[in-house]
Amino acid sequence: MVWLLILISSYGAFLLLRSRLAVLTRLALDSVHLLDGLLEPGEDDDKLEELEDRTAKVLVSLLLLLALALAVVVVTVSLPWAWGVVMEAPGPLDAFGSWPGILALSVGGTLSFVFPKWKAHEGAYSPLDQLLHRIALDHPTLHRWLHDREVKRWRKRGGEREPRFLVVTGLARAGTTSLLQRLEETGAFSSLNYANMPFVMAPATWRRFYKPKAGKLQERSHGDGILVGADSAEALEEPFFLAHTEGAFVAEDHLAPHAVDAELHGRYLDYQGLVRSPGTTYLAKNNNALLRYPSLREHNRDFTAVLMFREPLAHAASLLAMHRRYTAMQDGDPFVRTYMDWLAHHEFGGGHKPFRFGSESATGDPQTLDYWLDRWLDYYRHALTVDGHRLLLVSHATWSASPTAVLRAVLTEAGIEAEAPRIEPHTRQRDVNDTADPKRLEAARALYNQLVERALHLD
Repeated sequence: MVWLLILISSYGAFLLLRSRLAVLTRLALDSVHLLDGLLEPGEDDDKLEELEDRTAKVLVSLLLLLALALAVVVVTVSLPWAWGVVMEAPGPLDAFGSWPGILALSVGGTLSFVFPKWKAHEGAYSPLDQLLHRIALDHPTLHRWLHDREVKRWRKRGGEREPRFLVVTGLARAGTTSLLQRLEETGAFSSLNYANMPFVMAPATWRRFYKPKAGKLQERSHGDGILVGADSAEALEEPFFLAHTEGAFVAEDHLAPHAVDAELHGRYLDYQGLVRSPGTTYLAKNNNALLRYPSLREHNRDFTAVLMFREPLAHAASLLAMHRRYTAMQDGDPFVRTYMDWLAHHEFGGGHKPFRFGSESATGDPQTLDYWLDRWLDYYRHALTVDGHRLLLVSHATWSASPTAVLRAVLTEAGIEAEAPRIEPHTRQRDVNDTADPKRLEAARALYNQLVERALHLD
């Protein structure tokens, strides 16, 4: 009888633990937050008050954990102890030290984590995934510390900076991801991919613990037909710039241009070295690259940039559709917005922040086509003013109609010897149902014609 009571009480005890896993999550985050503060640069006296506050939170979390552990112990022994008292049996708790008692305890505890069935989590990220992302991306000082350690090891192994790299950029929805994936398929490049998340600044360190299989490809959250997997390249280098600039280019209501000094440029090349495999060239897709392109170009005349653009009405309509999609998605799952904010992906959705290349703030309603035409005009007007050295403009229309030829042209421009895979043309046209202001559209199409004149021509 006592063995059955041990099984039942242990089941109830661990069921209590299962229902209070948030206590463990809180302790983990509070502990990492304290460590992040300890690693922050600056005098200890200046950080003392903040560190005391963080330490107090850790202590409170520890007390909560101790209280939970005590409750689990009390519930575990309650039934066997009560049975011993009622039946006047000697040493009712001694059964916990016997093999049958240990077995009953193990079975009861295990069953509590199997039945009842775990409630399916909503959204793309499980609670454990969210915890790991918060630990890595919400604590940039710790993330940078891991990065610096990895850079030191890379240098000791003989790692050297390579100024030649290729970055694909453009306003979101211009075809940058499609081009990125096809370039990576040539085998000539190394790029950050989904498997590097969430510790994207310390890829080798994270690789020791996380080695996912390529697995089945699935459509990305944009719903645009592009399939991705763990080894798919993606725009994931912005946490590096956020950590090294303390997010200086991310204002409350916009993204601002920022200058990359010589030191940060060098660190950026070090970062690329962590990602780059021997004999390959670093490849990045970064829709924020235009914010820092002028200063990067001042320090480096060897890298190549591809800037993509698209017919303005279709482009604006695509941005509007994606804004509506992600706004609804983030309303249903707030973690999606948090995730995008950590990656400085403010292209659309509830966390949208427009580029501000001049002094005027963006105006208008993001739920209208005119707003996105204005964003298109702001972005590409500025794009035509930057240094054109090793800057290749590629239209979405040309890329869609002649993808293999475009790949060859990009490889040639970047000085890369690789075979371009044969790709079928893609000529589907977007239907635009919203109406646009005629004057805005006329200005956008005039600018589009200027871009086409400057862009890659295959004939």
